[in-house]
Amino acid sequence: MQLHAITGWQDHILDGRKYLKTASNGWSRPAVFNNELIFQLAAMAIEKLIVGVSQYHHQMPADHTLSGLVDGLTPVCPIGTELADRIRRVEQIDDMCALTPLHRSAPSDKQILDILEVGRQVAGFAEQHVPGLAPK
Repeated sequence: MQLHAITGWQDHILDGRKYLKTASNGWSRPAVFNNELIFQLAAMAIEKLIVGVSQYHHQMPADHTLSGLVDGLTPVCPIGTELADRIRRVEQIDDMCALTPLHRSAPSDKQILDILEVGRQVAGFAEQHVPGLAPK
């Protein structure tokens, strides 16, 4: 029996790339994009990219928290420890997918630059672990 990728994975990766591009471009347009919006766009990019890779590898995460996504991908396509830890730190700033958010605070400029870099690293991870995915 041959397994086939869960359909729709390409859409998640494409959407993730679009969210990341918008967040990255937003950094240079502070009159339109504040740090909270850039953060949310970048976090959505990371989520979409990881879900796309998970679906490609026939794996669905148990939840859509960033930690849950990293943990869900580990059995089939582990993310390196350093990147996994950086993704989990994003959740400490604002866990947007938690059922009961513990805190909400505006991310600092440094935190925005960090999440944008994490997003770029996750996009690179997706390119490495999904054969035939065109680099961006």
